[in-house]
Amino acid sequence: ADRPCGLHQLEQNVPPDYRRLHVRLNINMIDRIKKYGDDLLFWLYYNNIGTTIQLLAIQELQNRGWMYYIPEKIWITKALGKEAPKGPYGVYCWFDVANWKKSEREMSLEPDKSNFVNNPSHISDSDIY
Repeated sequence: ADRPCGLHQLEQNVPPDYRRLHVRLNINMIDRIKKYGDDLLFWLYYNNIGTTIQLLAIQELQNRGWMYYIPEKIWITKALGKEAPKGPYGVYCWFDVANWKKSEREMSLEPDKSNFVNNPSHISDSDIY
């Protein structure tokens, strides 16, 4: 493999509740996630696939202006200090999973709305990696 396995890909015996989408969460988790940095939210997103924690991370990233761009399987947002993209072409900040950092690059996005995740409960492993 080109990259190490994610936690969700390891074969371990875990309680069935861990894999259920509707795991009961302490209400404090919902409040705390708003205080987390982007790097921790990305970690929660990539390492808690199919769980409520992942959905909370997605929701908070989207609240902060991040969009998941399906064709390239990356999170993007408007680059800080740059002119807002006019149309699909512009400078975007993207989260580089391989190097675990935010980077900027010029991109031309396909404006079709189906290229962006709007309903996070429909994300599958193939959409992420």
